[in-house]
Amino acid sequence: MPLILPSDLPATAALQRERVFTMSEAEALRQDIRPIRIAIVNLMPKKEETELQLLRRLSNTALQVHIDLIHTRTYESKNAKPSHLEKFYKTFEEIKGEKYDAMIVTGAPVEKLDYEEVLYWPELTEILDYARENVFSTMFICWAAQAALYHYYGVPKLAYDEKLFGVYDYQLGETGLLLKGFDDEFWVPQSRYSYNRAEDLLQHDDLRVWASREDTGVHLASTADYRLVFISGHWEYDERTLLGEYERDLKRGLSTKVPKNYFREDDPSKGVSVRWRGHGNLFFANWLNYCVYQETPYDIETISAKKVSKFGGSSLSDATQFMKVKDIIHAEQDREIVVVSAPGRRYKSDVKTTDQLIFLDQKKTERRQLDALRQKLDTLIEQNERENQRELHAIEERFDDIARTLHLDTTPIKEVLEELEEKTDSSYLISRGEYLNARLMAEYLGYEFVDATELIFFENKGRLDKQKTYHAIRSRLKADGKYVIPGFYGIDPEGNIVLFERGGSDITGSLIASALKSSVYENWTDVDGVMSADPEYTNDAQTIKEMDYEELLRISSNGAQIYHKEAIAPLMESHVPINIRNTNSPSNSGTIIRDGKNEES
Repeated sequence: MPLILPSDLPATAALQRERVFTMSEAEALRQDIRPIRIAIVNLMPKKEETELQLLRRLSNTALQVHIDLIHTRTYESKNAKPSHLEKFYKTFEEIKGEKYDAMIVTGAPVEKLDYEEVLYWPELTEILDYARENVFSTMFICWAAQAALYHYYGVPKLAYDEKLFGVYDYQLGETGLLLKGFDDEFWVPQSRYSYNRAEDLLQHDDLRVWASREDTGVHLASTADYRLVFISGHWEYDERTLLGEYERDLKRGLSTKVPKNYFREDDPSKGVSVRWRGHGNLFFANWLNYCVYQETPYDIETISAKKVSKFGGSSLSDATQFMKVKDIIHAEQDREIVVVSAPGRRYKSDVKTTDQLIFLDQKKTERRQLDALRQKLDTLIEQNERENQRELHAIEERFDDIARTLHLDTTPIKEVLEELEEKTDSSYLISRGEYLNARLMAEYLGYEFVDATELIFFENKGRLDKQKTYHAIRSRLKADGKYVIPGFYGIDPEGNIVLFERGGSDITGSLIASALKSSVYENWTDVDGVMSADPEYTNDAQTIKEMDYEELLRISSNGAQIYHKEAIAPLMESHVPINIRNTNSPSNSGTIIRDGKNEES
């Protein structure tokens, strides 16, 4: 697919000579495709050179990419032709009302200045704040990476005694999405006077360091959700870029040394050895595909919309599943409200926690009946006690295993187990699976735990008090908050726990998503979505990509286990789309359910 560029942009002719597919804006408008929109904030003095380098890298993708070139309004570049800027560039003032799938902010030759001494620093910080809310993924290169880390996280930069200059090798550790497909060793051009230390970044839970060396500092880092990507090196550089810098430095009388690992055998007379281009192309392709294209919503205006994400018992059956759920939640910044079920089956013969709790409740009920016959039924009572203790121990072991593996506080588990020993109310007992799972997940994510008794209200006869429930949800769940909420239960006017039907966590999540008019209600489970047939009996069963509420309601009414039919109505009323996803295959887009089935374009 092509880059969408002005036909008279100088870089366009160069790219076409290199057989890079470009397209004019007029041609692009005739195609029924939403291109990825990328803004390039070009802070480099030689803007045309930087444009061409970045456009070469962005062209190595099958996606259609629309480019907007941006320059600072508060600083006039001495090396860029005013006519070029006037014709092909926009200012931040012109684009700040728009949203972009991605943005690239280039480096700038201002590393020796304090950030606040840079003439366009106030405008740049405004651009950085804008990117946080209006751009899905932003890449910062060289000085821009240092500036962004300083602005967002207060990470300091440190100065070298002499210029870091040359091509440096890095060892592949954790791969992540950005380094997917990389070899064990890869090379990157570096040209700078300052650096960031990995230990300064790793003090922030939100940051991940993917490539670093003691002598070069951090090369590649990102936020956990890849919304911000920081690169100290220059994968975009062409073969002769470092040579040009070296020759300019020598003409200025600078004592710049021969760039390391750049010339063959470090001898300028033997020519340049290019060893970074392949990994550079792969890096930009990974960023565009995995961090931008596959994650950005089709409706770009919904980038900052909040989601409600419900995870079923199969998604949270053990500590490993907790880890997967955490990765899923942190993969998208707007997954800020999480609804959880109690732990489900870990394997085919395993027992769901709620079933364990129901069985425990049954045993406790038997105990109450047996107490009246204590003298005659001592043997049965002892047997019952053993069954109670076995179930309590199994429940404790289940939750303790999750907590110990994830280094979480076990105090809530002990408190609930003490309550299970004493309490007799069935609904209360059976609801503790969701309650404990929510407590553990909240601590694991660092989110606030909100009990369902603060949000879900029933009338005396067990009927949902919808008005009071919606009011409580909107009042308690603030727009800037991050919460974990147990599903399956609520509270009546007397303070008693009231349960939904089995599978009622679906209803809890639906009510919250409906009350908040969420952009989407994600229902994470153990299947890829709604299937065309039962995959246990039909080998060619396919995932239905899209359907409407009525179809889902009909399937659910006919006995399909994929979704609780009582949870559909609130979402239909508020026109909130449902996205059924597979926790064990998060890259699968699953099934979307919305008003009126849309025909494929």
